[in-house]
Formats: sequence, structure tokens, C-alpha cells
Amino acid sequence: MDNEIDQLQLEFSSITIESKQEETSSISTLLKQINWQKFHNLCIHIGDDLNSQQWRFLKAVILENAISIYSDNLLVYVGNDTNGCDFIIPSHNNAKIEMKYVTGALYTDKKVLRAKCKQITLLNSKGTNTHVNLPDTYADYLLIVETFGSAIISKENLKKYVKCNGDSLTAIIPTSELEIICSYITDTPVEKKQLNIKHKIIQMVNEIITNL
Repeated sequence: MDNEIDQLQLEFSSITIESKQEETSSISTLLKQINWQKFHNLCIHIGDDLNSQQWRFLKAVILENAISIYSDNLLVYVGNDTNGCDFIIPSHNNAKIEMKYVTGALYTDKKVLRAKCKQITLLNSKGTNTHVNLPDTYADYLLIVETFGSAIISKENLKKYVKCNGDSLTAIIPTSELEIICSYITDTPVEKKQLNIKHKIIQMVNEIITNL
């Protein structure tokens, strides 16, 4: 009887793994439909204008919304309302995706794929962290994005590389464990546009204050 139970458990585990692999493959195919060239162009135009600590949050919001828009809303942005999840994919049973943008995360300055990605901060609780690994509420997939490319990894595989650093959870992942979504983009805009995002935001804030 014990041998039969063990065999059933092994078969169930095998089916579950195969099902997850099929889901990952399907989601990867969908993510490849994102207009990564437009996203790349946006990153070039933004440049380092929003890299200061004061503006970094806004940069994340802009880039996350851009992914949703450039996917023709196949990815629905929920980052304003959900911690540990930036997008859901309605066409895939509302699969949850967390996005992390890190400069040079995947590729070196010589356009070579790194053996391991740069360190990714997965969660930062600012002193209130109680987790040694990803919480159950964390997204099903992590989408790692940089100016020149992107890649994805499932939460199950990601957990193997999570490191607890007191108030944060980080990971450095071998790129062999990642599904590359967008390889190195070489078609870079010749001229950088001046988006003046800071000026426009401050102008809008001042207008709101003035009109109260």
C-alpha cells in the first residue's frame, strides 16, 4: 500500500511540474508580444532623470504602466493596489507577475548575457520583515527588466535563490535558470527626447494646489 501511495504521489508531482512548465511557456510566449522596442526607447528617453531616491518610485510606476500599455493590456497593471504583484494576466487564470527593473540586470556593457543577473531586491520591508523566503502572497512569476532585455522566472524556481538580509529579501539568479523574453536590443534611438517629466509633475501638483 505504501508503495502505491508513493507512486501516486510521484505521478501527481510529475503532472504538477509538467503543468507548471506548460504554463510558464505559455506566459513567456505572451510576454514576447510586448513591444519591447518601444519600452527600450522609453528607457533611453527617461535616462537617469528619475534615478534619485525622491523620484525612483515614480520611475517604477511609469515603467510598469508602460509594460501594460505596450502589451496592449494583455497584462493588467495592479501595482497601485497589490503588494508583491504588479500585473495579472486575465487570459491565464489571472496569473500574477511582479516586475523588477534593474539597470544592467542581464547584460554587460559589452552586450554579453551575464552568468548571473545583478542582485534583485524582491521585498523591502524597511525594518518590519518577518520572512526568510517569499510569502505565499508573492506573485507567481518575477519579470526581470532592464533597458536592453528582459527575462522571467517562476516563484518556485526563484525561491532557491532568495536571501534574507534583515529588512529585505534579495536574489542573484543564474541566467541559465531564466527564460529570456527579450534578447539584447541594438536598435537604440539616435536622439534622446527631453520628456521633462519632473517639470510636468511639479507643474501639475502646483495646479492642483492652486485650484483647491
